[in-house]
Amino acid sequence: MNHLKRIVASMLCSAAIMTPFISFTANAATFAQINADSVFVDQQTAYTCTLASNVMMLRRAALMLGDPNWMFITEKNCRPTLWSEYGGMICDYKYNGSIKSITVINRRVDELGGKSNPKQFFINMLKEHPEGVVIYDYDRPHAILLTDYTDGQFYCSDPWYELPTKRIPVSQASISVESAESVWYIVSPDLHLTTGSTNTSTTTSTSVANVNETWQVADEAGLNLRSDAGTSNAIIGFVPNKSVVNVTKKKTVGGYTWGYVTYNSKNGWIALDYAKQIKNEQPRETETKTEPALEDTHNYFNNTSSISASDIIFGDTIEMKGSADSGNAPYTYAYYYKRTYGTSWTTIKGFSSDDTASVQPLTATTYDLCVKVKDAKGRVEKKYFKFEVHKPLTNKSSVSKSTVYVGDEITVKGKATGGIGSYSYAYYYKRHEDTGWVKISDFSSDTSASFKPLKATDYDICVKVKDSTGKIEQIVSSVKVYPQLVNNSRMASDSIKLGQTVSVLAVVSGGSGKYQYAFYYKKAQDENWTTIRDFGSCLRAELTPKKATVYDVCVKVKDSNGRVEKKYFTLNVKK
Repeated sequence: MNHLKRIVASMLCSAAIMTPFISFTANAATFAQINADSVFVDQQTAYTCTLASNVMMLRRAALMLGDPNWMFITEKNCRPTLWSEYGGMICDYKYNGSIKSITVINRRVDELGGKSNPKQFFINMLKEHPEGVVIYDYDRPHAILLTDYTDGQFYCSDPWYELPTKRIPVSQASISVESAESVWYIVSPDLHLTTGSTNTSTTTSTSVANVNETWQVADEAGLNLRSDAGTSNAIIGFVPNKSVVNVTKKKTVGGYTWGYVTYNSKNGWIALDYAKQIKNEQPRETETKTEPALEDTHNYFNNTSSISASDIIFGDTIEMKGSADSGNAPYTYAYYYKRTYGTSWTTIKGFSSDDTASVQPLTATTYDLCVKVKDAKGRVEKKYFKFEVHKPLTNKSSVSKSTVYVGDEITVKGKATGGIGSYSYAYYYKRHEDTGWVKISDFSSDTSASFKPLKATDYDICVKVKDSTGKIEQIVSSVKVYPQLVNNSRMASDSIKLGQTVSVLAVVSGGSGKYQYAFYYKKAQDENWTTIRDFGSCLRAELTPKKATVYDVCVKVKDSNGRVEKKYFTLNVKK
């Protein structure tokens, strides 16, 4: 069904929409109306999830303002003003609607104080912003429209075109509330749903109408039977899919139409938005006449399944345990999984009495799991999980240099990839000929450590990396420590007469051997040096000054590692 057809179908078929959208007055939209499928859109390219999510937020806001042109808020129409010329959604912007302009800003969640308790933070935001907020995860990267928090669960519309274009639980979306790092939200004007239309625990009832109607449950999962109209009221029973009930009272609460029914000797209210009215006839007491003889002894059915871990290492197996309470035993279980970004579920096991299953993922990425539990009355409850498959912990630590000199500082850098959670590092060293290790620092979050070797010999450096599960990987590196390079060069005399020659001798000890020598001089008052002999194996040079003055003489010695030590002399040349 194309987009225009979805709009028409929603206006004609939705029980919650009693009048066409275009007749809304300011602040007159109900919760059901702003959550109609026709309000939501798919992103048009792989990179416009932020734009599509903002478009959906603006559409809901326009409906709440009574804007008759809300359906013309699209990616195509908004892109010229909301999309940066360099690519990407503009952080702060103003949208000029037909009724009123809307001001939107983008802020980091941690700047707003939402990282410590993201669940409560977004619950509070949705109370202030019933039009919804757009959340963005930089790591994915992806954005969704967070629509509401109802019955202890967040709902959203995910614009990814492989997901359904409608309001769905966040557990089925590409990102989560906990992973949100920034948020777009409307700062003006203040927006409100119609009085009595709410998606939170506050419910305001309209007047009760006495009726005599026959309805059939049309939701595959069945409907909860509540003590009073409204999603915040207690669940006192359950009405399975296709059950036929007699409705004797009707009223509207929270944007839904509720019907008063009797089922399995329990009186309560069901949401008629998820049922269909059938031809009125003599009221039936209950549909239990065609149900199996099994007595419904519980008020509701709870899927309590679990998984073995939320994080595993590639190559490990994730275990699933199916369980339930409050339904009618015996139970059967089915297990499914998919990559989070995928849309097709793979069946691990179909419905059977087997309450365990396992799967070994083929790639290191994030996966979704679904466990379905079906009780003896055929009622099905689903429970979704997310788990991440990490690459194996790899120690990539390193030492700053492979050769140093006695007294020099050796710096060790701790680094790791893969594994689960945060890393901690421990650093050790020993002389190669020793057996016992010396601890530089114990496990901590420090990613570097250093020490100064006191002996010219070979050293072993060990770095251990530990992830949050206690898994440890170590790596050992070797460093050769040489004695300090010492320049003991000599000059035959520090004073000669003009025309005489002075001899300079390079003398060196320590270092890594294979020495080279270089000789230079300059007048004391000059800046630039003149080369007598460049680096080579000759350890002697002679200098015959041409002017009676004071000269500076320099001898450089270099070992095979390129280490250079200098020694300076002063030569006084007299007439």
